[in-house]
Amino acid sequence: MKKPELFTNKFLTIQVVEHENSIDVSWKGKSVDREPSKFISPILVKVLEMAGDLNKRIIMDFQSMSYMNSSTITPIIKILERAKSGMTKITIFYQKSLKWQELNFSALEIFKTKDNRLEIKGL
Repeated sequence: MKKPELFTNKFLTIQVVEHENSIDVSWKGKSVDREPSKFISPILVKVLEMAGDLNKRIIMDFQSMSYMNSSTITPIIKILERAKSGMTKITIFYQKSLKWQELNFSALEIFKTKDNRLEIKGL
């Protein structure tokens, strides 16, 4: 395992940790920026490229997020679209008991693939 990388922008922290078979991307705090893509997209593009090069699954965990505005879902959708057209594997975990997470992430189930390359899991 490599040393975790922490990215922080105001109330949002994204931690990226490379493991033997996966790259874990943990989201914590709140994402309330009007243009969160400026902060989020470069991180996700880097993770997507790294996962492709190393043939590792990306595991994005949103369970520790307390809130994200509707603008935050856009960079996540863009990464899922890119992954769906390639061979990268992504699993998204969210907290089903939080209504805002259930609304946002259950809508992403349209990206799920039959071969489980892209998974959206409410826990």
